[in-house]
Amino acid sequence: MKNKGFSLVELLAVLAILAILALVAVPITTSVIKVMREKTNEAQEKLIIKGAQLWVSQNDKLLSDEVGDVYTLYVETIQNDNYLTPKQLKDLEKSQDLNNACVKITTEENRYSYTFQKECE
Repeated sequence: MKNKGFSLVELLAVLAILAILALVAVPITTSVIKVMREKTNEAQEKLIIKGAQLWVSQNDKLLSDEVGDVYTLYVETIQNDNYLTPKQLKDLEKSQDLNNACVKITTEENRYSYTFQKECE
């Protein structure tokens, strides 16, 4: 009579191979996810700054002409004025909305510089 099926040794060998594959695949996958989150956060920061630039192009009279003056523009204001949609923004590191984030707009000679901050007072 023939036994159909796998022996215990064969099953253990398959489990060992799967464990080795998991040991290799999990760290690689984790690092890829981390890099993608960082790139997504950078893209969001650029998107928020672009929204701030659009806001400034329509509201530049609210900013000071004095070189060195800093204006704080909250992300919520950019969203409320429809330069960004709320769906576009999420802090992937903390898995929360960027409601407290802002863009610091500094007046320079003949232009403005923009700095994104995740937490603003």
